[in-house]
Amino acid sequence: MLYEKLKPLIEKTLGFHVKNAPGVIMGVYMVDYAYELLDSLYPDRDSYVLNAICETRVCLIDAIQVLTGCTVGNKYLRLDALDIGRYALTLYNRDTALGFRVYMDLGKIDKNVYPELFAFFNKSRDYKSASRSTLSEKTIDEFYKAERSVLSFQKVKVNLPAKDDLAPAAVCAICRESFLIACSDDLQNPVCGYCSKLAQNKAVPFQITE
Repeated sequence: MLYEKLKPLIEKTLGFHVKNAPGVIMGVYMVDYAYELLDSLYPDRDSYVLNAICETRVCLIDAIQVLTGCTVGNKYLRLDALDIGRYALTLYNRDTALGFRVYMDLGKIDKNVYPELFAFFNKSRDYKSASRSTLSEKTIDEFYKAERSVLSFQKVKVNLPAKDDLAPAAVCAICRESFLIACSDDLQNPVCGYCSKLAQNKAVPFQITE
């Protein structure tokens, strides 16, 4: 079992994520698997710049950020490349663009053997039968039994620029705050997205109260 090896990493990642989420634990296994596959191409992990792609915006992101150092902030982690919600990640060498995609293979999850794990990924969990925390614990227990047996991988070549161009900044004509602009924005009278939505009576993520 890999659990003893990965236990410190699981605890570290769960501490970052705060919640005892099944997806975080699965993510630790997936990152570890991708690293191991990369080691077959690049034995020295310090010899290349690691980049990552995450295909979902939920728990898997945190496992990547904690265990690889690839984050949204340093732009080594891409979330916008494949905004399709699959539980999958890719780790690759930025210079060669070669790496491995590791994904949760639903074809390997026998619903008779791993009913809660199957329901977790098919969004069919029965919350009337037990609490969310109880179902999560059952899902985690089943995954620990399955471990890598429900994961698959693909060798990939990534078709993304090594780095994004730096977006220019402007000062919003309304709120007077600096913001990053798109090439299509009005450079003569720049307005940030928040102020633009307010002006058009569109929903904004928060209201300023004082």
